[in-house]
Amino acid sequence: MSATTPKSGPPGPRRWLGLLVAVALVSGGVVYTVEQREQDARDRVTATRIATPAPPKSTKPSRVAAAVAARRVAVDTILLRRAQAVQAGNEALFLADVDPANKKLRAEQKILFANLVEMGFTEIGYSQAEERFNPSVLKAHGSTTYLVRILMRYQIPKVDFTPVTTELGYTFVARGGRWLITADDELDADLGPGAHREAWDLGRIEVQRGARVLVVVEKGDTERGRAIVAEATEGLGEVAAYWPLRWSGSVFVIALDETEVRDARFADEDIESAASTGTTFSSLPGQETADGTVAGGYIVINPNERDRVDEILLSHEITHVATADLGGYEPLWLAEGAAEYVSWSGIEAVSGAGEVGKWEQEVVDEALPQLSSLPSDAGFYQNSADVYGVSWLAVRYLVGRIGLAKVEELYEDMARNGTDQAARDRILLSRTGLTEATLWTSLTTYEPQR
Repeated sequence: MSATTPKSGPPGPRRWLGLLVAVALVSGGVVYTVEQREQDARDRVTATRIATPAPPKSTKPSRVAAAVAARRVAVDTILLRRAQAVQAGNEALFLADVDPANKKLRAEQKILFANLVEMGFTEIGYSQAEERFNPSVLKAHGSTTYLVRILMRYQIPKVDFTPVTTELGYTFVARGGRWLITADDELDADLGPGAHREAWDLGRIEVQRGARVLVVVEKGDTERGRAIVAEATEGLGEVAAYWPLRWSGSVFVIALDETEVRDARFADEDIESAASTGTTFSSLPGQETADGTVAGGYIVINPNERDRVDEILLSHEITHVATADLGGYEPLWLAEGAAEYVSWSGIEAVSGAGEVGKWEQEVVDEALPQLSSLPSDAGFYQNSADVYGVSWLAVRYLVGRIGLAKVEELYEDMARNGTDQAARDRILLSRTGLTEATLWTSLTTYEPQR
């Protein structure tokens, strides 16, 4: 399965209004407790009933506001230190604000640090988004608990054209006059798809690099990593040869023994897929726009298929990566059909036209009769019919009708502007003389040329 359409993340959980957790003043280590806040509230109610007229408002910030401001400064400072530690390769600095009593977390953070350094980011930073509330987390860590959604912004050299953003969730507690990170996974269930499931979050990794390829595998899986670099390099050549879009980017391939990496789910909807292509975002869905701003794409290999990765599979997925930032509004039959067109062009170059002709006839004889229209976006990947084959046939038919260069232009127009069915039909009609309905009718009467 491959998905190029940006997904909107689920709405965040209900904010906990009222700041019932206690917060600590960093300077002096003063802790503002739940009980103190409740007493303040009672005092304010009594004062309101007695005082007439109301005294002029004080410009001095309340204890709560001052505590919140101090906490924000303290946590921002911790996040800045962590980013600086990665850039400097300073493990001690990275661990300086991790709860020393949490041995398991500190061991995991050491692995995370090593992975982040190995990635070699040209940019990395962390910032606070918004506070979240979870009563069980508050109960586990005490009254000074601060659970906050974190935005991690990074840029991988030669892979990310622009910095991209992902989500984390940190749990802080005030102890001994300072704030400490005591957990990094207690908000995971409330984050967007793929959050805290980056390659570097999933155990010790190693990175293998080619001229335009970066591959992540488990530490010590060096031979596999190098083999995938070689296959991906060939796949890049096939995309350049068989798809007119001149794309100069690099491809990021993740091949770990994990069934859930970023938004790939090989134990769920992607279980039958050999690989899945997803998108990165320069701004997350809901952050600036509903769909987010797509920055690029990446490839995740199904752990059960890592021994069978070749340039044919990767040329399909790299086509998705190359087109990921065009907009993402193209119909799935066009996205998957284009990717299949590239990979089958590679097969034809190696095996000859006979192999392609055989599959084409199978699609006409067996796949088309199972459908009544072009495969729709809804349920595309759950369809038991050969929707990939039908999508490939549709693109192959259009190439024969208007030429490959014009099909690529159609793709770009659809990706940027095909926001609904009316827009898709308008674009398709203006560029091919067909709507999706009449394209389907043409396929049902199509006779392969031999």
